[in-house]
Amino acid sequence: MHGDDLQYALLGPARVRLGDVAIPLTPQQQAILAILLGRRGRAVTVGELIDGLWGPDAPNGARSTLQTQVGQLRGKLEPGRPPRTAARVLRSVQGAYLLETADGANDVELFERYAADAGHAERAGDTDRAYKLLDAALQLWRGQPLAGVPGPYAESLRASLAEARLAALETRLRLGLDRGAHADVLPRLTALVAEHPLREGLQALLMLALHQDGRQSEALAVYREVRRLLDDELGVSPGAELTTLHQRILRADPALAPGPVRPATATGAAPMASASPHSPSPHPPIPAQLPAPPSDFTGRTEEEDRLLAALDAEAPRVVVSAVAGIGGVGKTTLALHAGRRVRARYPDGQLYADLLGASASPAEPAEILARFLRALDAGPVPDGVEERAALYRSALAGRRVLVVLDDAAAEAQLMPLLPSTPGCAALITSRARLGALPAAHILDLDVLTPDDALDLLTLVIGPERIAAEPRPAAALVAACGRLPLAVRIVGARLVQRPSWTLDSMVRRLADERRRLGQLRVGDLAVEATFRLSYDQLPPELARAFRLTALADGPTFAVPAAAALLDLDEEETESLLERLVAIGLLESPYECRYRFHDLLQLFARARADQSETAAERDAAHARLIDHYLATARDAYRLARPGCTLPDALTATHRTAIPFSDSLAAQEWVREEIDAILGALRHAAGTPGTPETPAGAPSAPGTRHTAPDARLRAAADLLLVLDPFSEHDFLWPRLNGPAAALADAAAAYGEFTAEIRARYMLAGGLWQVGDETQGTPHVERALSLCRATGDESLLGQLLNVSALLTENLESEQALALFRESSAVHIRRGNLWGELEALVNTCTPLRALGRGTEALAALRDALPRAAPMGWTLIHVYLQCTHADTLAGLGRAAEAFESYGVALTGSREIGSDFLEAMVERGLGMTAYTLGRSSDARLHLERCLDRARALGHQRLQVSALTGLGEALAALGDTDHADAYRHEAHGICERLGIAPPAAPRQPSPTG
Repeated sequence: MHGDDLQYALLGPARVRLGDVAIPLTPQQQAILAILLGRRGRAVTVGELIDGLWGPDAPNGARSTLQTQVGQLRGKLEPGRPPRTAARVLRSVQGAYLLETADGANDVELFERYAADAGHAERAGDTDRAYKLLDAALQLWRGQPLAGVPGPYAESLRASLAEARLAALETRLRLGLDRGAHADVLPRLTALVAEHPLREGLQALLMLALHQDGRQSEALAVYREVRRLLDDELGVSPGAELTTLHQRILRADPALAPGPVRPATATGAAPMASASPHSPSPHPPIPAQLPAPPSDFTGRTEEEDRLLAALDAEAPRVVVSAVAGIGGVGKTTLALHAGRRVRARYPDGQLYADLLGASASPAEPAEILARFLRALDAGPVPDGVEERAALYRSALAGRRVLVVLDDAAAEAQLMPLLPSTPGCAALITSRARLGALPAAHILDLDVLTPDDALDLLTLVIGPERIAAEPRPAAALVAACGRLPLAVRIVGARLVQRPSWTLDSMVRRLADERRRLGQLRVGDLAVEATFRLSYDQLPPELARAFRLTALADGPTFAVPAAAALLDLDEEETESLLERLVAIGLLESPYECRYRFHDLLQLFARARADQSETAAERDAAHARLIDHYLATARDAYRLARPGCTLPDALTATHRTAIPFSDSLAAQEWVREEIDAILGALRHAAGTPGTPETPAGAPSAPGTRHTAPDARLRAAADLLLVLDPFSEHDFLWPRLNGPAAALADAAAAYGEFTAEIRARYMLAGGLWQVGDETQGTPHVERALSLCRATGDESLLGQLLNVSALLTENLESEQALALFRESSAVHIRRGNLWGELEALVNTCTPLRALGRGTEALAALRDALPRAAPMGWTLIHVYLQCTHADTLAGLGRAAEAFESYGVALTGSREIGSDFLEAMVERGLGMTAYTLGRSSDARLHLERCLDRARALGHQRLQVSALTGLGEALAALGDTDHADAYRHEAHGICERLGIAPPAAPRQPSPTG
């Protein structure tokens, strides 16, 4: 007996069988086994096992107990093996434990494989096979998974397996409906919906089944009930799937009619490749050329499962799987590990060749064929590549052989080396994505997950050093970009230097300019791995690789890359796609691209060597020009009636067209990280100003300026103003705004400084830091008056009023009115309406609420032709605020409802949170504490997500009062305490609690 005879069952009470004999295990041994099986061939440390068995409440003797249980478990899994013999099934690996299992020996693995294959079959249009596979998957279940198995890990795995089963069951029921089996599906669906009433997918299937059964009224009743339930339980509305289905049932969409009834296929095991040994001829040798994978292989569970499923060589076809990814990502390691796990499926041998595809001299197919023919003992090796390929195919005929082709250059190199015999398989690795490879499964290999990267570092340097410095350990793998090669190199350096701390290594990697130089040990170097690919690039691709790396942000789009390269978009996209194809760039979704962190550092270093400083600066200037041209048009859509865009720097690149303001807002959301990176770069432009950075210059002083980039960058910052309000971007904008203000002051770029300080002052007010904001608005106002630049005067007066010591004073009112007068003089309708909105705050405080209400009633019709915009919502919300201040709560509540419609129309979570606060406060004033709680909880959720602390204080204060009125004093006190803590941190007074009517009304 050996490990191949062991069968593990977790989809019910945990069971293990050795051949036909059941092995009795203690509950703790079952828990240990569950953890080991859950890691799928990955080593599990003692600490992980202890955490999985006991969690934070591990007893004092946990390690000793664990070792005893593991020893007993090993004895049961390998009866009769001498104690000191290296275990083949459960073995120790560098202070951790590794369970070796035969392919398909774990029912969880089989379930997931069947479910994954079902998904592939459905996407390929083979719904009959998908149904059959799901049926086979669900038949593996014998009850509650891991029933009776103790420990946090088992509990977590139980939950995830139950969710996976439910998802598989839901998919099978949906396929059943597609087969016209609504009558059979209905009883099961009804029971499942009763068990999981909040699962909208099941509710949708029940509605569809009832509709197909001719019970439309019941189907519509299901929708009404689930809508009520979602609102009561979660405070949300049904999702798009349910809503759309409801509408389709209402209009009797003929596409919902039941399809033709198809008989169910026979149940039982889905078709799987046999793993039984093939009986080779006694004469041909059986090659076993696969090198051993590194002993520290870790993670990659999902990727390996996909490879193993693909390598299940189902006749009559040849399986071809290709693993693509950047250098150092672990393609070869994964391929070798997967290849060794499926050796039993290819009993006639395994061939291996390094094709040297990333080198200057890739291996010739004729040379590799000669080696393979000799390994297969195919007789004399002919001269030509075609003759060798023909003999190679003949030698493989009737055999089941796995061919691993490592580091392929291109499809042409591979074609002669691919087997043609059904039952054989080729497993390929390449930096290029071999999209033209016929009938190939392509696996794009990404970097490790944070946990897996940390596990790899743990395996290299030992768990003790990780436990001693957990935060530096996490920072280390992040600095390595979670690239396996980089993590191994860092680990090896730490092993060589046992006196070095992990924190000291983090500091060595902190400087991005030196990071690649630090990622080197012995013959291993990340930079050398990248250079293999870079050195093969033609000049136009090398330039594109270097210059696009100058973009900041997690991704960049084709138009931004076109600006950097100074090319048209069509040519740019072609270059980018070529870089993707050879593995030097990634495309996470259509028309967007990204570099791996370390690869981007490598590309920027090449740019420093190949492009002059002037060329790099020009590329950055073109990028800012592109962003400014497009963002200015976005600003016009977001703030119709505002004249500010007319005063901005002229641009040269063509703006991206937008259909409406929502499209413009989405563009800003997608590009904001890259825009902020461009702003930071502009603020840090090197130069030799006479005035040190941060020291403002006097008007009239000029220094040597870094061309027009500071002005363009400040304009770009300025046109983000409406989108910062829309999505509350101020916490992210304030840093670049401060840097730009200081840089502009140092260079005497006063227009740029005015704009940067306006954005900074307003942003500091938005985050509750009025004290810091005041000097910036005062400096900007003085520059406006000294230079005669009035393009931002109205906006600056508005911010100055907001930053006054008392916003409810005559002083603030006068500033708001002065701001309005400037906007009227300059024909800026948007600015005029914005100043009017803000004027209402001091008017209400000064007892002139009726005057404020009259002004708002005049202003609302002027904003209406714009449609729902930020200023329209602000006016409507202020109208409601003013009604509430005048004691007209019922009218205020109705007005807030209109504002809520507007905020949702423009898709602003920030404004919606503000309106929900108003609805909550007004509902409380009307004595409707339950409604108040609902609205204020929605406000609080959004305010927390946005990081808006003042809004959190308002919501928390109101919630405290509403919950107290409902008798929930414990939660009320908790909310009040949280609000008080935020106020103390911000240095502000808590807001007044809302008032409820007296018992007499």
